[in-house]
Amino acid sequence: MSPRSAAANQSRRDATRARLIAHALRLFAERGYASTPVSAIAESAGVSQGLLYHYFPGKTELVVAIFDESIRDVRESWARADAEPNPRLRLAALLRAIGVLIRERREFWALSYGVRMQPEVLASLEPVLAPWIREIHEKLRTYLKDAGWPDPTLEALLLFALIDGLSQHYVLDHARYPLEAAIERLIQRYHQPPKARRRPARSAASRRKKP
Repeated sequence: MSPRSAAANQSRRDATRARLIAHALRLFAERGYASTPVSAIAESAGVSQGLLYHYFPGKTELVVAIFDESIRDVRESWARADAEPNPRLRLAALLRAIGVLIRERREFWALSYGVRMQPEVLASLEPVLAPWIREIHEKLRTYLKDAGWPDPTLEALLLFALIDGLSQHYVLDHARYPLEAAIERLIQRYHQPPKARRRPARSAASRRKKP
């Protein structure tokens, strides 16, 4: 097989796999994960059920592939932020990258947000969900730590909740949600770490008093 034909075959396989994931995501969002049989996904994607099984052994693998795609988007935003040489500016670069990606991939994220909280989906994702969340928290913690934030572990949890909430609100009401303004406001909040509070100086009279 020539390199050109091998590349063409791989391109077709990738396209088929992507089509199966896209149709599974839409059907899981519309019908519910539990109510969507594999046969319906194959029919919607225009392939045989046997071909679907060639790519994915079952629905669990399909839903994991959907959320692998979402984590790839997240890692893409990290790559854009990591390109910023100044560690104090990486959070701003990250937030702007998230804004671009969530706008470019709005339909995917709108559907995946609708799917991910279904109980059957959470059960299917249980083996991989915790490592994904830890990876996100650790990356945010590193950005915050490098920028000089106190207690970056807790702050990473808060920042993740803000980013996740902002993204959900945008994809659910994109026509009215002020995405860019919200991101810039978040950047202002994280522009620099809060100054450590100083204890008030004791007066000379109080210093002379014995405890």
